[in-house]
Amino acid sequence: GGPGSNTPGRIHYFGVSLKMLLARAHGMRAHQISGPNWIETERYDIDAKYPADTQPEEFRLMLQNLLADRFRLVLHRETRQMGRYRLVVAKDGPKLSPPRKLPEYKDDDERIAAMKANMEARRRRPYSGASRGFGEASATMTKLAQDLAGQLDRPVTDDTGLEGWYSFQLEWSPDESGTDPGETSLPSIFVAVQQQLGLKLEPEKGPVEFLVIDGGEKTPVAN
Repeated sequence: GGPGSNTPGRIHYFGVSLKMLLARAHGMRAHQISGPNWIETERYDIDAKYPADTQPEEFRLMLQNLLADRFRLVLHRETRQMGRYRLVVAKDGPKLSPPRKLPEYKDDDERIAAMKANMEARRRRPYSGASRGFGEASATMTKLAQDLAGQLDRPVTDDTGLEGWYSFQLEWSPDESGTDPGETSLPSIFVAVQQQLGLKLEPEKGPVEFLVIDGGEKTPVAN
C-alpha cells in the first residue's frame, strides 16, 4: 500500500519489523537505522487509511508521526563516515535500452502463461548455479542507484550524468567474490553492472546519515 500502489488510501503491513517501517517512513535503507535489537526482531501488523490523494512526502510524514506516537519513540539523526559507491559510466559507454511499456494481459490465464514462458527461458540459460537479478521497464539512473543500494546494503549515488528514462535487466551471482567468471557462471554484481549495463560501481568513503533510536516501547499503544 501507499502512494503509487494499487491500493491508494490504505496501507496493510503484515509481520513487519519496526526497522522496516522506519526505513519506509524516513526514506532510508535498513542499514541506516540503528537501535535496540527488538526493532528488527519483533513483528507487527499495521492497517490504516489516509486520503487517497496524499503525496509520497506527506505519506512518509504521516507514517513517521504514527510510529513515533504508537511506539513512544525517542530518536535523533547523525552523520557517520562509511563505505559507499558511486555509479558512473564505464569507459566503453552505457549499454541501456529505451524505456518500454509493461505487457498487458487480457486475463489471468494469459499472464500465468507468460510467467511460465519466462521461467522456462531462464531454465534454458547457459548459466549454472544460483543467481539474483532485477529489471526496470522504465526508470531513471537515480532509481537504478536505489535498486543497487538495496542489494549492496550500502548507499549508491548516481554520478552517471545520464538523464531521462531507460529499461534494463541485471543478473549476477550471489557469490560477490567472483570477478573473472567462466562461460557457465554468472559474474559478481560489480562485474555484471559493467558487462551488462556499461556502468561501474566505484567504492568510496563519505558521510552517510543515520537514524538512531534512543528509546521506545516494544509494545505499541493500542488503537
